[in-house]
Amino acid sequence: MQGDMRTCLRQIHQLPVPMLGYLPLWLETLRIWLAADGVAAFWCHASGESADVSDVSDISDATCWYAPQAPMSACERLAATGWAMPSVAELQRSLSHGDLLRGHARRSRGCPGALPTTFRRPLELDRCLPDGDLLDVCLLPMPRAAGAAGEGEARADASAAAPVVALRLLVSRRRSRPRFSAREVTAFETAAAEFTTLPERPAFPPLAAMAPPAPNLWPACGAIGDDVAGTLVWHRRQPEWADPAALALMHRVWRPMTGRAWPDACVVVQACQSLADELTLHPSDAVSAGVQVDKTVVVPGGTLHLHATHLCGMGGRATDRVRIALHLAVPPAIRLLQRLWGTALTPVQREIAMRLLAGQSRSQTREACAIGVQTLKTHLSLMRSRLDPVRDASLLLGLGGSGASGNPERM
Repeated sequence: MQGDMRTCLRQIHQLPVPMLGYLPLWLETLRIWLAADGVAAFWCHASGESADVSDVSDISDATCWYAPQAPMSACERLAATGWAMPSVAELQRSLSHGDLLRGHARRSRGCPGALPTTFRRPLELDRCLPDGDLLDVCLLPMPRAAGAAGEGEARADASAAAPVVALRLLVSRRRSRPRFSAREVTAFETAAAEFTTLPERPAFPPLAAMAPPAPNLWPACGAIGDDVAGTLVWHRRQPEWADPAALALMHRVWRPMTGRAWPDACVVVQACQSLADELTLHPSDAVSAGVQVDKTVVVPGGTLHLHATHLCGMGGRATDRVRIALHLAVPPAIRLLQRLWGTALTPVQREIAMRLLAGQSRSQTREACAIGVQTLKTHLSLMRSRLDPVRDASLLLGLGGSGASGNPERM
């Protein structure tokens, strides 16, 4: 799989999914490819729905981040500092179209120096990553097509729904590990630069039907690429109890806020608190009727759905505790791509399958993949022979005609 990682990264970029939807899977694929110990991403949203970054006044100064391997204590310290990325106006002066701002650091084997950089990396940020070599780039992503957001995806959080206008990617190894080689540094920069360009091939169309989710491709990374469901009990403005899945979701997404730490900096915690506050607006005698409040938040990895109800005590009377069910819905395109990665198909065959399952005709697939009629027939024959007739039955059904979108029952 190592030799196929670059192709996997490009296929992730082609998915009809917003950047935040596929960013966790992209980062984990990059981490495995570079044999790194930690990855992180920081970004800023446009304050409006427009993807035009030429209007600097329309840019939000808030910095959000995703650091799955970072210790919670380090994230709390970083959140409390109020550190933020450079303004988009400053980045535009430093970067032309497609350029990267590099800040790679050699921190292992007695070499404390770092390459010259024009953007700041505070000590609290360094503590969120392993203490060895660090690869660090900042860039201005190319806005994705309007149809790339996917159909039916909720847009309750305006800042999360707005396009990403500045992105910073970091990859690090522990001090005891070998340094990043020149080839690995180049590979990282090449992969990061893909955010600044449009895909070489047309993006996959939205998926109207979806195969059942496959087993996770990355056993060591937990819930990346899979739907996650959890439950917690909220009491007095903080979680009183949470199952492991809910706790992992609360620790996943961060937003720095000056002088404050985890409860106010975590997007998921903020959403839970707003639901609990909304429930207090209902009179206690309405609880027996099953009052429920809902909220949807776009987070890295998918869309988070929250459903809150009051917990009742003896006699059915309301208590001041709130039960909140959380469900992180991963975009269907990501689940399908991971399902295809788990097969013995080649990269070209995975793309052919992706397009046919998404509803494209064979002629559209041939044109998009730049292959002829006989080549497509050969690929389809090989694909049917390589797929498992039981485990991959839904994939085989979708490869039989012009696509599976017209008949969802086939999936």
